[in-house]
Order: sequence, then C-alpha cells, then structure tokens
Amino acid sequence: MRFIPSYCLREGQILACDLVADKNKMLLRKGATLTDTLIKRICYLGFQGIYIDDDISADIVVADIISNELKYKAKAEIRSLLINVENNMKNRIASHVETLTTVISNIVDEILHNRNMMVNVVDIRAYDDYTYSHCLNVTVLSVVLGTVLGLEKKALNELAMGALMHDIGKVFIDKKVINKAGPLNEDEYEEVKMHSLIGYNYVCTNHKIPQSAQLVVLTHHERFDGSGYPTGLQGSEIPLFGRIVAVTDVYDAMVSDRPYSHALLPSDAVEFIMGGYNTLFDPTVVDAFTRKVAPYPVGTCVILSNGLTGIVVQNYEYSCLRPKVRLIRGNKPVNEFIDLAHDYDALNITIKEIINL
Repeated sequence: MRFIPSYCLREGQILACDLVADKNKMLLRKGATLTDTLIKRICYLGFQGIYIDDDISADIVVADIISNELKYKAKAEIRSLLINVENNMKNRIASHVETLTTVISNIVDEILHNRNMMVNVVDIRAYDDYTYSHCLNVTVLSVVLGTVLGLEKKALNELAMGALMHDIGKVFIDKKVINKAGPLNEDEYEEVKMHSLIGYNYVCTNHKIPQSAQLVVLTHHERFDGSGYPTGLQGSEIPLFGRIVAVTDVYDAMVSDRPYSHALLPSDAVEFIMGGYNTLFDPTVVDAFTRKVAPYPVGTCVILSNGLTGIVVQNYEYSCLRPKVRLIRGNKPVNEFIDLAHDYDALNITIKEIINL
C-alpha cells in the first residue's frame, strides 16, 4: 500500500484500509474501488489523503505503531473529555480521566511492544477530526521518543497523559480565533498563547493528573533558547516532558491541514525540526526524533538525484534521510533496489523530490 494525497486520487484506485471519520463513523471499507463521486466525498470531508493498493506498492506493508482499534477508542475518549470540559461537566471529567489512564496504559504497552519500529505512517484524518487526531498523534510520538530516551513505564504513562492533555486550554479560547482561516492579528495571537496557562490552571484542579503531566500543558510552547511562552524558560529549566511535546506538537501540526495552512510533507517537517536543533528544540530530543520519525515514509514515491524513480521500502533509524528504494520503470516496479544507507555505489545519490504516481 502507499499514501496518496486527495488531490492526486483517480477513479479505479483501490482503498487499502478502512476510511473512518469523526465519531469513528465508517465511510468506506478496505477494497472499495474509487469513483468520481467517492473522490469528491473524500475531498469534501477534508481528508488529506488515503492509502491505496496498486502494482507499485503491492507487497509493501505500512505498519502502524498502535492498532486501529486502540486508535479509534482513544480518539473517542479524547473527544468525550474535551466536550465535557467545554460544557463544564465536572462530575464526568474525573471518570474520563480514569478511562483515559487505562487507554494510555494500552498505548504505552503497544508502543513498548513495537519499540523497534520507526514511525512510517502518514495519519489519515478528516478536517473535523483534527483536534482529536492531533492529541492522539502527539501522545504516540511523545511516548515513542520517551522510549528512545530510556524513560521507565511509569514515566511514559505520565508523559502520555500530559501529551494527550497538552492543548486542553484551547477549549476555553474563542472558537472564531482558534478556527480563523487567515493569519492571527496581534491581539488574537496573544489570546491563543493564553491556552497553555489556562489549560494548566484547569488540569491542576484534577488531582488524578500527575504534576509532571500538568507541567506539559504549561510548558509545551516553551523553546530551548528561551523564545517560547508563557514564561520564556530555556534549556533544562523546561521539564523534559515539555521539551519532548514541544517537538511532537510542532511536527504533527506541520504535517496536518489546518484552517490557516496546508500540510507539509513529512520530509519538510522533519527538516524544520532538525533546523531547530539546540535553538528551538532540545538537541537530545531532536536526536531521538530523527531516529524514529521517517522523513520518507514507506510507500513514498521519489525521484533520486541520478534521475531514477523509486518507492521507499525500508527506513533506517540511524540514517533517516537515506532509505532503501525499489526502482520503478514505466509505472511498474522492478526487482532492483538502491540502498542509500548501505550501497557503496550510492553514496553520492540523494532523494531529489517526492512525487505522486
């Protein structure tokens, strides 16, 4: 299978996995053949793209680091929590936190079980599903980085709770500002910046949320060089969990369609994170990030600097920019590979650009 952006979908393509929208509503089943009507529906709902099966990617398996079942359950619980927070249903929030604690434990367990995997998956989400998917993705990415940094299971669970709650303060910000399609003016930006402190003050009222998780809500917009907010902390003054979520929050936001910006390619977003090394972001966290998040996810079609076309079939932790590529000729895969990380003859070859076939 391989990921295809919605604007590149064509009639006759075969859906490689179930397509699920907000509230876990099943839209299309795996194996469905795309028609013009279905493509228009996918685009209308705001999906960035879908996975398809075709000759180019017939034997490629894109494995996710957590199961779809757990993903759907987590997003449903996140959605319920945020709705109850917005409606000030305090009597229900404590029970939601208990349920989320169990979900988080399952997420941590699955990630520990798959700890040798790289994050190769491009997330599929509809526009209306952004908030819940973002919370989940930041949680998963943060736990993945936490495992690389050697955190114990208890700490991973606390990190996950903080990551899941990191944007809870946005519930209290004017929706017109949060969903504004254009750039924010100065007053609007200052209002949005308050979400960290507002969210922190809110989660501090729930004693079932560990202090380390509460501090993630407060510090996930602090920057390593002191240029962040709300208090301009720098370096080790920022709790480790906050430094981790600072990276994963920015990355997931950059690869997502939002009201005011289109999604970047994973490679461009990874390049931005790498560019913030020791300035915006903790270099130790960035090192962990580049070990686990693939700039060119498996199934990505690329043009190499030698002019050949191929599809990424394997990534390597310690050489994230140099995957193994199977060549494509005439839109058909051939049994020839270029391993950019290990082939001596390929040392001067790089990935020139990503394409959609």
